[in-house]
Amino acid sequence: MSGRLVVLDASFGDVSIESAVAAGYGVTIDDGGGGVFGQAVVALAGSADGVLVQYGRIDREIIEQCPSWRVIGRYGVGVDNVDLDAATERGIAVINVPDYCVEEVATHAASLILAGWRKLAFSRELINTGRWSDWKALGPVQPLSSSTLGLIGIGRIGAEVVRLLGPFFGRVIAFDPVQEPPAGVDAVALDDVFAEADAVTLHCPLTPATHELVNAARLRLMKPGALLVNVSRGALVDTAALTNALRTGQISGAALDVLPQEPPDPDDPVLSAPNLLLTNHCAWYSEAALVRVRALLTERCCNCLAGKPVPTIVNARELASRSVG
Repeated sequence: MSGRLVVLDASFGDVSIESAVAAGYGVTIDDGGGGVFGQAVVALAGSADGVLVQYGRIDREIIEQCPSWRVIGRYGVGVDNVDLDAATERGIAVINVPDYCVEEVATHAASLILAGWRKLAFSRELINTGRWSDWKALGPVQPLSSSTLGLIGIGRIGAEVVRLLGPFFGRVIAFDPVQEPPAGVDAVALDDVFAEADAVTLHCPLTPATHELVNAARLRLMKPGALLVNVSRGALVDTAALTNALRTGQISGAALDVLPQEPPDPDDPVLSAPNLLLTNHCAWYSEAALVRVRALLTERCCNCLAGKPVPTIVNARELASRSVG
């Protein structure tokens, strides 16, 4: 077979891994140089068989101007930057790689939960401000063994978090509208996770239904000493409401790897919120995961072009219904 895929905006610095994988399929990889957005996508990739995208928005207007596209590959798990409806209407498969960084993200989430629980960042702040002996300022800190871990989403990553942290907590509860929780995890209603858990961690996709899932009302449900952790998508959390909850002591802390706008505006109030541990959307990262996401996405997009089965076509069901209809 032959074909042409264009890497639009990946931040990896080259397309060597993609090119090596694609060569085995007779597919050519063109490098957009890490910064192709908006109408420039049409100019560069309008006649390609598909594109690989990391951060850029692939909206309906772009899709309609690229009639030869058969596949859109997204480096990573979330596909909220791709108009799935428009792609499906055109018969374009949208492919992601939800299995490339399960260990990494789960480990990062577990690290944030433990660091937030033990208030490591706040402890360092006390040291930096000459308050070495002021350990009482860290309180209250409860034992994990008498506390409850709550998960929103219990897929690959959520289940791995349970495996890692379940032994630390006295109880583990979860909400997932589709997935049954593993043994030892109690399935509860969404709002009950917020009300009953001492640490709430988010492991769900960003959709219209989950946008600002964590809002002022749900933050009010949480215990005063509770911790919120998000390693999924920034817009799952209303950061203005979270900032207010942290400043008023409504909850004791939060740990975020993602924000609605990345990088954030330097004046974003969330950056100065107290008891907030923030990392720079790096939960996915390891050297192995970096290679894995690039190789797997390229392989799956090439297999799609070749008409071979692909395990992670996000809109597979909709495409199948469309072909039947």
